[in-house]
Amino acid sequence: MTPAGLTRTWDPDVTAGSLTSFGAGDIAVSELAADQLGLKPGSSLKLTLGDGTPTTLKVSAVYTRGLGFGDLTLAHDLVARHVDNPLAATVLVRSDRTKDQLAAALRKFPNVRVESPDAVDRLQAERGQSSADVNLLAMGLVLAFTAIAVVNTLAMSVSERVREFALLRLAGATRRQVRGMLRAEALSVLLIATALGSGIALAVLTAFSVGMTGSAAPVVLPLLYVAVVAVAGLLALTATALPGRTALKPLPVSVATAKE
Repeated sequence: MTPAGLTRTWDPDVTAGSLTSFGAGDIAVSELAADQLGLKPGSSLKLTLGDGTPTTLKVSAVYTRGLGFGDLTLAHDLVARHVDNPLAATVLVRSDRTKDQLAAALRKFPNVRVESPDAVDRLQAERGQSSADVNLLAMGLVLAFTAIAVVNTLAMSVSERVREFALLRLAGATRRQVRGMLRAEALSVLLIATALGSGIALAVLTAFSVGMTGSAAPVVLPLLYVAVVAVAGLLALTATALPGRTALKPLPVSVATAKE
């Protein structure tokens, strides 16, 4: 941040200390960072800057809006000397000039655009949506590979039980009863996996929610949760039923008497 006029242009909701005399030797931290690092106004914090230069800064303020602004705030002049590209991607300007007048003043800088606050908000929203789309695509690929692995494992485990099914048939079980047994096994696995997966996810998301928002209530969309469980159940039943039908086609006598 640029220290000049900082208290008039930036409101991180300071709860301890002050930003009035913020300078190149100071640092402001979020409440989360202060709690994790044991910091308070007046404390010293050792950091390593972008080019590997160690420095010690004095904590001047602690603020609550770290989720929006970041956990550490340093003076621009300090950081600029230790990074490859010190130029800011966005500069906020308060002026009585119109957008066209500001654009005319910046004609000698062809790569600089003047945008209204609404346009900046739209641009940030578009960037956020683009990042979200990439994350969803990556998660979709992970889920797809996971589904393939699960289906492959279930199919192989059922296919390897041909002799077991043949012995059950010889003992008096019908094909329908064997298929019912397989469905019951698949549903049991699904229920156990849902309970374990939900418990692990809830523990991780609760800890993340407490750390990021201070609330121990992560957002869970019931419809999405039910959809995920339903798709998992469909995959489990399909991966069990189809190999099961194939495994039940040979005559039980020929399978049971065949040498392994």
